[in-house]
Amino acid sequence: MNKSETPYHPIPCAEYSRYECAIVQNQRLRLAWDDGSNLLQLHRVKPLDLFTRASEEFIVILDEENRQHQVRLDYIIHCTVLDEFG
Repeated sequence: MNKSETPYHPIPCAEYSRYECAIVQNQRLRLAWDDGSNLLQLHRVKPLDLFTRASEEFIVILDEENRQHQVRLDYIIHCTVLDEFG
């Protein structure tokens, strides 16, 4: 079974709220996630939106090169809120 076929595992509400706050407060994040191909992605990102599709939750982000990604929330391995100098 490849990663895109794995069942979604809901994340804790506190983590979801942290993503919502980062979007509202225009905070940058350092985000590490499995890209679905078992490759680790690590980027400084700007979170733009959260959405649900087929009972799976996603965050929309812009990376350092202004490329947009949709990351399934349960694929996120680590998230740090960056300060203004981070």
